[in-house]
Amino acid sequence: MVPATACHAHDLDADHPRIDDLARRITGATRERFGQDPLPELDDAAEIPALIQGTVNASQPAWQRLDTLIRAQLHP
Repeated sequence: MVPATACHAHDLDADHPRIDDLARRITGATRERFGQDPLPELDDAAEIPALIQGTVNASQPAWQRLDTLIRAQLHP
């Protein structure tokens, strides 16, 4: 489920400060949910999720930046 705030990110510029805040909140919620356990990984053969993520990222620079920030924060 995509947080309602993330849906509003679609209309923001990629460099808007709310994108950084949203990335931190999503990362925090993910860490809270999984704790110190390893995060679930997609199967290397899972092409459909990668296709969806690529399409979403291509549709709006703010979504691409949000995805990049979240990945960087979850996998430093």
